[in-house]
Amino acid sequence: MKGMKIGLDFGSYSLKIATENKIISDENSVISVNADNGKAIAYGKESNAILGRTNDDIKTVYVIKDGVIADFTNAQILLDHYISGACKNRIYKPNVLITMPADSSTLEKKIFLDAVTLSGAGRVCITDGILASALGSSIPTDKMGGRMIIDIGHNITEIGIISLGTLVAKEKIKIGSSIIDESIIEYLKKDRDIIIGPHTAANLKTKIIFSNKRDNEVSCLVAGKNGLDSMPISFEITSTELFPIIDEALNTLVREIINKMQTITPELSQDSADHGITLCGGGALLFDILDRFNKEFNVEFILADDPLHARIKGIQMLMRDDSLMAANNYSYIFKDEIFTR
Repeated sequence: MKGMKIGLDFGSYSLKIATENKIISDENSVISVNADNGKAIAYGKESNAILGRTNDDIKTVYVIKDGVIADFTNAQILLDHYISGACKNRIYKPNVLITMPADSSTLEKKIFLDAVTLSGAGRVCITDGILASALGSSIPTDKMGGRMIIDIGHNITEIGIISLGTLVAKEKIKIGSSIIDESIIEYLKKDRDIIIGPHTAANLKTKIIFSNKRDNEVSCLVAGKNGLDSMPISFEITSTELFPIIDEALNTLVREIINKMQTITPELSQDSADHGITLCGGGALLFDILDRFNKEFNVEFILADDPLHARIKGIQMLMRDDSLMAANNYSYIFKDEIFTR
């Protein structure tokens, strides 16, 4: 197969790009464009840094929502920027492997395929994201019996059961770690009359909530807007103040995931109980979430070795292993084939 292989983990919050053996980019799935002519001004982390800090002449958007493309034009521009950067001046167009959520429709997949091919891909293969997460979490591909994986993303959570390297059951829930951002925004608006944006809330979550220790209080100085007069305001907030809000949000997240787990057939659920359930994704790093699952559900939950990069590592495994691709009926297709399937 001519052309290099590139893997994309294109999520609601992050965009990771890899070759077969190296992760070459870890960016945000956001772009800033001129509001009048649509010309790109900033990409990825650079764009995320100016989110909420520009006037109306600049439009900053996250192009993926709930695992599917929400803004086709800007998603294509963003992909073109990073795919071109990965390929440099190679003669042949790349073969791109991307992942999508469990319940993506045929139309949603075709939109993704079209965006990637318009961005310079020669051939494209769409795989199940939760399978890639399982592979990247070191779940055995040569064992009988179901192994369950839960990938907690920014806006969605995916659940899958893997047996002999293939996906035998999959579910998706439209809830993820962003429930914490939303809870922080709502709390500050209701109790302090302070308005902050999603970017500020996500930074607070990262500084205070993504922690494995709760012994020492963490304090942050935050910029926002006074809800009474709309004037800029700086304020201090502590982990002690926020943890009760976070507790409630995390309990909601865990309950929703457990409710969805219970829809999986008893036989597969028993297999998973025997082998333990693996957690990955950025949400798996939330404070004490592993303990919450272990208390709520009488099964051992295990944290993947590298939760943040499990999916992109699984994508790399698929790019390297043709037998795994064949076992899951994955294949690369040309642009001309997209709307004939």
